[in-house]
Amino acid sequence: MPRAHRILASALLISLAIHLLMLASAGTWWTPPAEEVPFPIEANLVTPPAKVVPAPPVAKPRPKAIQAAPVAPKTVETPEPRPPVAPEPSPEPSPVATPPAAVVAIEPVIATPIPPPPPAPEPAVVEPALPPALRQLPERLNLRYAVRAGDGGFNLGQAIYSWQRRDGHYTLVSIAQATGLASLFVSGKLVQTSEGTITAHGLRPEQYWLSRGERKQDTARFDWDARRLVQGNTGVELPTASQDVLSFPFHLAMTVGSLTTEWTLAVTNGRKLREYQFRNLGQERLAQGASEIDTLHLQGSRSGEGTLDVWLAPSRHWLPLRIRTLDQKGKVMVLSLEEAP
Repeated sequence: MPRAHRILASALLISLAIHLLMLASAGTWWTPPAEEVPFPIEANLVTPPAKVVPAPPVAKPRPKAIQAAPVAPKTVETPEPRPPVAPEPSPEPSPVATPPAAVVAIEPVIATPIPPPPPAPEPAVVEPALPPALRQLPERLNLRYAVRAGDGGFNLGQAIYSWQRRDGHYTLVSIAQATGLASLFVSGKLVQTSEGTITAHGLRPEQYWLSRGERKQDTARFDWDARRLVQGNTGVELPTASQDVLSFPFHLAMTVGSLTTEWTLAVTNGRKLREYQFRNLGQERLAQGASEIDTLHLQGSRSGEGTLDVWLAPSRHWLPLRIRTLDQKGKVMVLSLEEAP
């Protein structure tokens, strides 16, 4: 090779080494081509914002020293005690601790007692259902009964019964007087009176009394509102539908029928009140003068207290055709109707 060619090849190698050295120092030896910018390119003119000049700082006044006010010591308030759960007040309230700086007096709390519930109302007295009256008696009656001692025994005299009803009230008076030989041993008149009201269930006596001459001996007052029967100076409970010894036969004449079987009736004579158990003994025929009359025999009994028998005559307004009493001593009195309407 000629010398000129060797010099040129050496120069090319030196130049290539220098370029490689420069690329190595730059950190990369190849750069990607720039991104293609789309056409057309728009250009907008933007006015730059005005430059803001900051104002010079204003000197702030120096703050004055604030003198702290004296702080008063705090008083710890003691919470109010809660009311006790039990209805009765606690005998001694439990002490509450308080700080030594403040002492608070605690008053004991007395629980308000709970009033007891009002008493239950007493149950109303419910009277047993009474059957309605079956019939009414005439406005006026005058009945004459023969009075005998014993069944078919000695004739003692007579008793006149006067009955009157008006404006829902009744008055029944019996005047008994000895006749014949009995008048030699018994003098004066025995008067019995019964007064009361006529209800849908029969007679309701209000007062009864028996007197000899001008003096009342036996009395009974019926207080139906208070349900008390006052006999003389004593009072007892008044049973429902109670009667006196004069009114009870006429009460039965208004209320008892052929189908009535058994019932209880209290009867007073002004001294004692006795309850009799009545029962229907059926039909009986009784002689009255020259004729015979059909009757309904009713009997009330009480152990050791005798009996009360009544014979009602349906053909005579159901009036008592005969009345018989047997007391605890065995004494029998019989009243037989002689005159009737």
